[in-house]
Amino acid sequence: MAGWLRPARGVDSDQGASFVELAVVTILAAAVILAVYELELSRTFNNGVREMVCLVQGPDCGDETWVDADRPEEPEEYEWGGGNSNRSDNEAVALNMATKRGWDDEQWTCLQNLWTSTSNWDHTLVDPDTGASGIPGFNPAVHGEIPEGFAGDPRTQISWGLDYIEDNHTLPCLAWESWENTKTY
Repeated sequence: MAGWLRPARGVDSDQGASFVELAVVTILAAAVILAVYELELSRTFNNGVREMVCLVQGPDCGDETWVDADRPEEPEEYEWGGGNSNRSDNEAVALNMATKRGWDDEQWTCLQNLWTSTSNWDHTLVDPDTGASGIPGFNPAVHGEIPEGFAGDPRTQISWGLDYIEDNHTLPCLAWESWENTKTY
């Protein structure tokens, strides 16, 4: 039956007919894909899924879609040096403050070693064994009352630590030497 729909031809008479058939099928497939795209079926499908989620197991969506209802709050905007600093920020602040005191690269290396050993530059650290806190390892048992604004503020901690080193050891390398020998400075 299929033979009468297609005219009979010899093997030698096929001069690109399969190429033409492939081109027609490709164009037809592209036309179908374009038609589906133009119908925006994906949007219709997504809206249907959203409605089902809201009806079956989703939160009370109201005017929101399930995506909006489950979306987390916007993160806080990062303020450089504003209290939620990381190690790199804390080191940069300390380097700036140490440079203003006239301390050279050797002193900076000693300060880095010291505060890496005491707190790893974590301004939120509280040592459960000693009670020391912050970047410089402030210990109320040794240093007295905690300075105002010290907790959680890296700039205040760094400033206090540099003052402490200058008042008690003169230079960071002398404080580092004390730390290496006694684990205090």
